[in-house]
Amino acid sequence: MLRMGIIDFLILAACAVVIGFVAPRCPDRWFDRDRGPLRLTRWDRVRVYRRVGIPWFAKWLPEGGSWFGGESKSSLFGIDVASLRAYLIEVRRGEWVHFLSAFTFLLIVPFNPWQLILLWFCIVFIGNMVFFLVLRYNQLRLTSILARMGG
Repeated sequence: MLRMGIIDFLILAACAVVIGFVAPRCPDRWFDRDRGPLRLTRWDRVRVYRRVGIPWFAKWLPEGGSWFGGESKSSLFGIDVASLRAYLIEVRRGEWVHFLSAFTFLLIVPFNPWQLILLWFCIVFIGNMVFFLVLRYNQLRLTSILARMGG
């Protein structure tokens, strides 16, 4: 089972690297608005994210947006409308990275016992969803600021 876990780790790590490497090379226009499963819903409210502690996670999670050639999201690019829009595109790009990465554990489901599937679900899915929710919270805040600025 240890050998299987190591193989799983290598597969999942390779998937995360590929997704992280490809995302910064995708055209910005792909991320200029919410698309597909990442559309904002009525449940996406800043106060809801604050209530479940997302700002606390945001302080403690590492920022890896620049690891594979993307942009770091640890600070704003600027405070003008154009800079905030560019930052919002990067936040959406990060959302897609973590959304797609969260489901990579499904690749190993057919080849593993349920215990390893549960372990990888906890690590990969839940871990990526925490990052995803932090980015989602930032997107909500950014879209609110841009709406107030008329952008």
